[in-house]
Amino acid sequence: MKKIIFGFVIFCIVILLLFKFNILWKSPSYYKLEKDITLETPIMDMEAYMKELVNIHRRPYIYEIKSKNKGKAIIVGVNHLNDPSNSQFDSIRHYWNLYNPSVALVEGRMGFFINGIQNPIEEYGESGLSSSLAKTKNIDLYTWEPTRENEIEALIKIYPSKKLAMFYSLRPFFGIPIEERKDSPEKKLQKLIDERTDYEQLKNSITKWEEIDSIWRKDFPDSDWRNFFSDYGFPGYLHDIWNSSNLFRDEHMVKIILELINKDETVFVTMGSSHAPRIENTLLASVNK
Repeated sequence: MKKIIFGFVIFCIVILLLFKFNILWKSPSYYKLEKDITLETPIMDMEAYMKELVNIHRRPYIYEIKSKNKGKAIIVGVNHLNDPSNSQFDSIRHYWNLYNPSVALVEGRMGFFINGIQNPIEEYGESGLSSSLAKTKNIDLYTWEPTRENEIEALIKIYPSKKLAMFYSLRPFFGIPIEERKDSPEKKLQKLIDERTDYEQLKNSITKWEEIDSIWRKDFPDSDWRNFFSDYGFPGYLHDIWNSSNLFRDEHMVKIILELINKDETVFVTMGSSHAPRIENTLLASVNK
């Protein structure tokens, strides 16, 4: 028994050391706002973005937001890619070195990562690269996402639980490349249902992939969820939920940026290319209020 306990203690020490020296990574922490912030102008929603900007704005979309004191934010909107040779990752490195940030914010939660074995860009795209740069510099790193609980708490006031459960199950499914979905799409969706509806407001509203299949065939008969390509939108009421979700996420991100700027931090923020232009006017209007 003593040998087992000793071995377990040694194992725990090794794991802690691997985390300490950034060989093992855990998901970035959520940022907890110290107080709510009033935004001076609304964030552009996805409907307006699709009509006015999607095909004309530059990519990457990069700009600086400065406070009247020392705080500033570097907003870097890029395409979600996992190709380390793509030039957008050179842009991220360039602006990182130029601004020497004190805090980094990334999109998504990512997951367990083994540095030196896995490539951060191949695993997590721009969020992986930003995380790698932050860990190398040993600065604070957060996800700019709200917690799923907070997001659901906000959206449940607008949409019924069954539709939300359907949305939260299908959103990550649509993020799987179509070629990968062809291998047992029903099992993949069932796994996501089990994971993504395990919240008080959504529990038992949808439990089986057959339920989503039945609803989809009734409500969206012209397409098949198995090979649906979401890109910048979802069908019908799922699109409304998607738009509301994006706005809630972006509002949370903007409030984090503003709070950190007001603390005189230099904040480096990476995100998908659609977020950056949609939050720009809101940041500019709110930064020194």
